[in-house]
Amino acid sequence: MHGELRRRADQEGLTIRDYVLKLIERDQRLPSKTDWLDRVAELEPVSVSQSAAEVIREAREERDQELMDRVGGAPSPKRKGSVGARGR
Repeated sequence: MHGELRRRADQEGLTIRDYVLKLIERDQRLPSKTDWLDRVAELEPVSVSQSAAEVIREAREERDQELMDRVGGAPSPKRKGSVGARGR
């Protein structure tokens, strides 16, 4: 751990002490996990008509089509339920 702290401090031109203080100061500006969860619990629930997977799938298809239009190619035929190269 000391070696990694030394490396990162050196990258920023700081002593280990100053680097660690900078990390602590940055951390203290963020809400604690408990405070964040309390704030989230106070939010109104959101109702959605599509699952996140459906929204992502549609956005990817739109992006793929836009890219194919730009390069003048035709999209490859998609088989329903097939898994792409990236494991989608």
